[in-house]
Amino acid sequence: MTTARTRPATEARKREILSAALDCFDATGVEPATIQDIQRQAGCSVGSLYHHFGSKEGVAEALWLALIEEFNAYMLARLGKAESAEDAVRGVVQGYINWSVRHPKRMRYLHARDIEFSPEGRARKRELHGRYIAEVFALFARFVRDGQLAELPPYTYVPLISGPIEAYVRRWLTGDAPSPRGVETLFADAAWNAVKGASTSR
Repeated sequence: MTTARTRPATEARKREILSAALDCFDATGVEPATIQDIQRQAGCSVGSLYHHFGSKEGVAEALWLALIEEFNAYMLARLGKAESAEDAVRGVVQGYINWSVRHPKRMRYLHARDIEFSPEGRARKRELHGRYIAEVFALFARFVRDGQLAELPPYTYVPLISGPIEAYVRRWLTGDAPSPRGVETLFADAAWNAVKGASTSR
């Protein structure tokens, strides 16, 4: 029988497995890593791993979804503290850099291209993305109303603001560019110039 005491233990075990999987996937990529690699890294039984996630693909999917939720929550918390549109836009760029530099393995995994999502996983990805865009736009709406931000289609704000720094960070994570810390202001300026409204234009 499941009790209030066993539920936290189960969640802790799942987090340990996901953390171990991140180490394995970061070292080799998703495809070469085996369920036994994850099991050994996590110090759990193969049965426990299958019980919680069903397969290696289930682990990979659950890890990606957990990390994107963590990242989105971090970014939305930063945006919620912004007192002006410029603070919000620059905060997106700075937040993206801060999280990436602090958690390079996690961000590298979010950029991974060899994750095989189930139909349910793909639906969850779309749901999380749609919710994030909606929450960003809700936070930006007051700045659009007072003219601080240009009025644009809702789905264009995130690509315009974070798209360039996302591309740069991806190159940094693969060793093809210097640290994004050195170009923080450059990308923040570019993002702000891309979406600022008439009331803030000089």
